[in-house]
Amino acid sequence: MKRPHQKLNPASETAWEPSEIEVLGQCPICQSKDRNVLHESLTDTLFGCAPGRWALHACSACNTAYIDPRPTEDSIGKAYAEYCTHPERESDAFDQNLSTVGISLLSSARAILNGYRNSLWQMGLTPSNSYGRYLVALIPPVRALIDQQMRHMPRQASDKQGRLLDVGCGNGSFLKLAQKAGWSVHGIDFDPIAVAEARKGGMDIYLGSIEQLEAQEGTYDWITCSHVLEHVHDPQNLLQSMYRLLRPGGILWLQTPNIESIGYRAYGTSWIGIDPPRHLTLMSIETLHKTLENSGFRTIFRRLPVISAMAVYAASNALKNGEKNAIGLPHTRIFRLRFLLLAVIQNLSLRHTEFHTAIATRPK
Repeated sequence: MKRPHQKLNPASETAWEPSEIEVLGQCPICQSKDRNVLHESLTDTLFGCAPGRWALHACSACNTAYIDPRPTEDSIGKAYAEYCTHPERESDAFDQNLSTVGISLLSSARAILNGYRNSLWQMGLTPSNSYGRYLVALIPPVRALIDQQMRHMPRQASDKQGRLLDVGCGNGSFLKLAQKAGWSVHGIDFDPIAVAEARKGGMDIYLGSIEQLEAQEGTYDWITCSHVLEHVHDPQNLLQSMYRLLRPGGILWLQTPNIESIGYRAYGTSWIGIDPPRHLTLMSIETLHKTLENSGFRTIFRRLPVISAMAVYAASNALKNGEKNAIGLPHTRIFRLRFLLLAVIQNLSLRHTEFHTAIATRPK
């Protein structure tokens, strides 16, 4: 049963000026005006830095969830005052995680994991245990987590250095991994502090919107876009821009929260995938697939690793209990039976995975 539409004004009790708020009145993906109110008066419980109360609507036509009213493109920066992107190198955080769950008993967790990475991507990481390629392969959840950390990158051909662009690169943590794997790496991000940090490594990093890269259309072999799509005001425009930047045969790796996930059903407004008002748009798998298809892509979806899903549930459970610093919980709090059961269930169906992981190809 539909609930009546309500016009909420987040500026009424916050630092937002009326000119800093825009009202959509329709779905930002399919433009349908037919919708239900999922949640009213949502607040920023994850980082606690974005003022205001927000309404999350569900499109009746395509099931997209979206914030309306919402901050404008010029004002959204207020919601990121304490927001932290990529606080530490992904490989370090990942290795420290696994070193707490038993693999360290084999001697050196980092050496074993590096042995697996080196065998697949010729990264030259040290320390390295050559048996890592076999040991990690025997533990599917660990292997899946490393493959996702590497964003399912293909091996580099020896006679060609591929060009890789990370959209929303943060401080360049993923780009460092890709560079070690032999890619010519490039990044773009809106955060000037993160960009400055990434540039310290001598990488080619752009500050601002993707439109500034128009002159590079058709030049990238691989584009990655991790948890960015839900933040932008026009998701379709971003997808189309990335499509044009890819060469024919090039691939986009994309990950974004799933509004039909097990975690959303279990934790509701405490699910970290909602994150108002930073997460403006959350899609179902059918809608994301269609949107990618309309942009010209041919797309397949990958399952989310069980350990990644368990981290989502641990953080969501912390939010539900009113805890601060739900992101970056001690790793020992992730590995609990309830979280494991939910993670296994979400892994059974792409429709209910916590995050969509899409590998989209621009046809030749």
